[in-house]
Amino acid sequence: MNFFKTFLASFLAVGAVAFLTILILLIVVGNIIIGAGERDKLPSLHSHTILTMELKAEIVENASTEPLDLDLSDLMPLPIQPPTAKMGLFQINEAIKHAASDDKIEGIYLKLSYPIMAGWSSLRSIRESLEEFKQSGKFIYAYNVIFTEKNYYLSTVADSIFMPESGMMEFNGLSVSPIFYSGLFKKLEVEPLVFRVGTFKSAVEPYIQEKMSDSSRLQTQIYLNDIWQLTANDIATARKLTPEQINEIASNFIFGEAPEALERGLIDQIGSEEEVERIMRAKLDLQEDRKVPTIPLKRYLRVAQQAKKYRDKRIAVIFADGVIQMGKSGDGTAGAETLIEALRKARKDRSVKAVVLRVNSPGGNAIASDLITQEVERVAKEKPIIASMGDYAASGGYYISAKCDKIFAQENTLTGSIGIFAILFNAQNMLAHKLGLTMDAVETHEHAEFGNPGLPMTPEEKRFMQRNVERGYDKFLTVVKEGRDFETNEEVDKIAQGRVWSGKRALDLRLIDQYGDLDDAIEEAARLSGLGNDFQLILMPRPRSAFEELIEQLTQVSASSQVFHEELKAIETLKRHIPRSGTYALMPFITDIH
Repeated sequence: MNFFKTFLASFLAVGAVAFLTILILLIVVGNIIIGAGERDKLPSLHSHTILTMELKAEIVENASTEPLDLDLSDLMPLPIQPPTAKMGLFQINEAIKHAASDDKIEGIYLKLSYPIMAGWSSLRSIRESLEEFKQSGKFIYAYNVIFTEKNYYLSTVADSIFMPESGMMEFNGLSVSPIFYSGLFKKLEVEPLVFRVGTFKSAVEPYIQEKMSDSSRLQTQIYLNDIWQLTANDIATARKLTPEQINEIASNFIFGEAPEALERGLIDQIGSEEEVERIMRAKLDLQEDRKVPTIPLKRYLRVAQQAKKYRDKRIAVIFADGVIQMGKSGDGTAGAETLIEALRKARKDRSVKAVVLRVNSPGGNAIASDLITQEVERVAKEKPIIASMGDYAASGGYYISAKCDKIFAQENTLTGSIGIFAILFNAQNMLAHKLGLTMDAVETHEHAEFGNPGLPMTPEEKRFMQRNVERGYDKFLTVVKEGRDFETNEEVDKIAQGRVWSGKRALDLRLIDQYGDLDDAIEEAARLSGLGNDFQLILMPRPRSAFEELIEQLTQVSASSQVFHEELKAIETLKRHIPRSGTYALMPFITDIH
């Protein structure tokens, strides 16, 4: 009887989930069909319009400009989570450039979210676009209730920064705080088996230590200081302060209120958002009863996109965004299959005269990185290929960049981390002591069970793994030597050893050729291919729309509750960065600099 009760309950639960899924799908598709005509129309702009920027979405390298105009959160408790909103860094910068020459856009209003989901190199790229916008003679105003280092850094490009009386500012420097799992593994009686090359190859440290090694702490402190120095200098210049004053504020101004921020010269005026609107109205010569016409950035992206003209000479921009893995690209991953297909297509397309490989990756699977690099070499034999580095282009991310004709990076890009590691897990004691499970095996050959986490590795198998990692490291050195014109592998080894470098230091070490953003890399690709300004950009691979992501989630229904959405999102992030058993070229930690 209990069987039938359980069966019936399970059947009804599955049926309910299926019904809800179909219902939501019908609602979404109906919304898309009904609204398709409206969305095909470009947003209409009035004269004296203000472009508003909030940046609430996660900023990735390349994203669809077709958002899903449907809020699912109020429909009912869903068995799926709506896809995380994304905005493309490329699209944001293109929109800002277009706004500078758009006669109907008079200025930009920054009301930046907290926290901003973007890395420091991405923020600097947006900031540089905003500085170029100001050169058109148009204004930028910024307002926020809560400022932290990231949204304040972007806001300092504004002509005036406003903050309400009750506002708060956190301005206390940058930090990196990785999580270490060795204590957890000890409790679970799981033994991580680590094989690595490089004094600074500290990606494995969280699995075998309880805190940073001295070498890891040293490299982290150096690149963190480099990023902060660049940030502090930019802020100091914008606010007419000295870097010393900025550092003094960061040391003492932990969580300040608006009056203190004003006194220290960090903002220009204390006032409500209504006061800011009054000032903008006066700036635009509008009557007091007139509302300031605005257009949000996410809608203006489509205006900038539609302004592009077709040309028969093209430069392909290929985005490698996320942890490098085998297979196809997904959310937060750069798949070797996807990237190789894009590189091959660009190589064979006669209208594509040059390629820019935009890399924003901490690395990942060593074999996948090598396969991508082989295709990069094939492209380089036929047409110019330039690497442009984003927030990260480290380890496997550097590997796939090394054979490009030239490498551009921002000064606050994190790169290098030339090293290899492998990790396997021995869970024999956990299975036996925690779960009461044991394993035995019958083999045709001595090492047929190699890699089985339920059985211990032999000393010979461990020696094999270490030799394999050392061969991988030597191959990595060779790739860098050949791609960057070093004399010997030993010369590369001196700056390798898994060490992470800021872009600022990478130039002197010959790991990159020039400071610059994606635009600079595109300009160089055009120069090398003799295109001048007569070319069209094609972006590859095509980003998935929010609707496509939602359909994928509807067809792979998760039984997780919305209550645990943020926790599950954090776990998914960890899953992308914590390596499975295998050989990896991956930079240390999930480097969230905050």
